[in-house]
Amino acid sequence: MIHLHLVFVGKTAFPEMDQAIQRYLDRLRHYASVEVHLVRAEKIAERSREKTVMDREGERILKLVGSRDVLVALDRHGAQLDSEGLAAYLEQLKRDGSPEVWMAIGGPVGHSKKILERANRTLALSRMTFPHDLTRLILVEQLYRAFTILKGEPYHR
Repeated sequence: MIHLHLVFVGKTAFPEMDQAIQRYLDRLRHYASVEVHLVRAEKIAERSREKTVMDREGERILKLVGSRDVLVALDRHGAQLDSEGLAAYLEQLKRDGSPEVWMAIGGPVGHSKKILERANRTLALSRMTFPHDLTRLILVEQLYRAFTILKGEPYHR
């Protein structure tokens, strides 16, 4: 069984969004072990350099991920998969015996170079830019959808 680790930078700003995310996490847990890890976000001031912010947040993420774990970075420059493609990727990870899979959404300025270099795969949910809270919801919904596809359940229709 795959153990999914979802890494989010900072807290969710809207309680309604948290409730929606939790709803899909509860559904997702019927198919996989899922843990959410919140990484402290760097404060972004006018004088903050984006690279410094990304590097500090990236270091916090990398401290969580084991050397043998699979890291998937969600980044707008990553490969785009449809829902069936995500399901196939999860099935491949399962077949390959990759039990610890980390999926990381970067902070407001994105992922550091170190995260992107360490990532086994970089995926984009869209070429559009979404608020981070919405990105979290889209990710957990798509993971739930992928598992229902693998089980042949009607949710995907």
